[in-house]
Amino acid sequence: MIRIPSEMLKGVVGPIAKSARKSGLGDKSIYVSTTEEGMVSFYYADTALSVERKVNAVIEADVSVATSIFELDQKVAALPSNEEILMQVEDGRLKLRWGNRDSHIAVDILPETAMMLEPPLPNETVMWMPGALHGIVRMMIPFCALPGNEKASTTPAILGIQFSKDETDEVYLRATDSFKYVRCLATKLDWFDVDLSLDARTLQAIAEVLPPDADVTVGRTKFGLVVFKTGLVTCITTPLRGVLPVEFMDKAFNYNATTKVRLDRLELIELMRRVRAVSANNKPYTMLVVKNGRVTAQTPGGNLVQDLSGTVEEGGVAAIAIHANHMEVAAMFFQSPNYRGSDEIVLHISSHRSPITVGIDGQDRVNMTVLPVVITEVERLNDGSPAPTTRAATPAAAAASV
Repeated sequence: MIRIPSEMLKGVVGPIAKSARKSGLGDKSIYVSTTEEGMVSFYYADTALSVERKVNAVIEADVSVATSIFELDQKVAALPSNEEILMQVEDGRLKLRWGNRDSHIAVDILPETAMMLEPPLPNETVMWMPGALHGIVRMMIPFCALPGNEKASTTPAILGIQFSKDETDEVYLRATDSFKYVRCLATKLDWFDVDLSLDARTLQAIAEVLPPDADVTVGRTKFGLVVFKTGLVTCITTPLRGVLPVEFMDKAFNYNATTKVRLDRLELIELMRRVRAVSANNKPYTMLVVKNGRVTAQTPGGNLVQDLSGTVEEGGVAAIAIHANHMEVAAMFFQSPNYRGSDEIVLHISSHRSPITVGIDGQDRVNMTVLPVVITEVERLNDGSPAPTTRAATPAAAAASV
């Protein structure tokens, strides 16, 4: 039997259940076990990720059970607040009792052995400052490919964030879905002398159980596992297979492009959302037409025309087409206080088929590219051969692609 305050129990089970949802593991089993140290361990495990959170409680008898993680979450959330909860196995179920009368909620027990999680000892460790992981998840994951992406079968690293350290000991984070790419210099964390990519969903799941106000120890084992640990929380994950072709991808950054378009960041974000609202056939494309030092946004077919307040340094590119989803993600990155060095977004454009380098003045910690879309109207405006159909700008603009 275990005695634990209801608020403490909710504070443990809720984040673990949310972590399991973010990981994409489905309705996994959660193991609840008393430990030799006099604590209670809550954990779930899979081949890609294992998460354990321990908590101090009053242990009157050993408990070791497995149950549905989402059923436990649902029923723990229904418990009254400010009550002491007695957790005990009775009649083949885990009962959560409270009060002086026989008030309880029963949870079904699964016929599984509650295996104990044995965290492997890392060969080397590095430290991450408080909130570093949560910032990475918030800013970098929108650049990652979604599960099921057809290119992930050959380049699994696009499903996550790549961590690397260069010869000057600077740590870089990279993420791409083959259409947009970001490289970011990290200042709140250290890394190992090996490039590794960690799955985006796994990092989201880990961020749900790690407190944002605590230092995190990140370790690497001799078997290649990566261990995140802080306080009574331990997460173990397996890196993605392979790495990104960064030397090839980094060559796409071009700050010497002949055409530069400067746009208000908030206006650009609002424009991308407006384009999505009026676009048909799941093709949220818009052209940016450059003429006489000004830039006008226009969707194919003319459903939306908007003069923008930005300025242009003309250099031979009459128009480009962009995917609203991709450009909004790029612009939103610079909404973070860490990178808000200017209210303007600068688009460096070398041709209507080449990757667009996206940045802000005075900020060299972040490098970013977005692939344009090649459509008939843009080909005509740039005096190229009309394209027979609207299509994504690959492979012609694949300098930022994998």
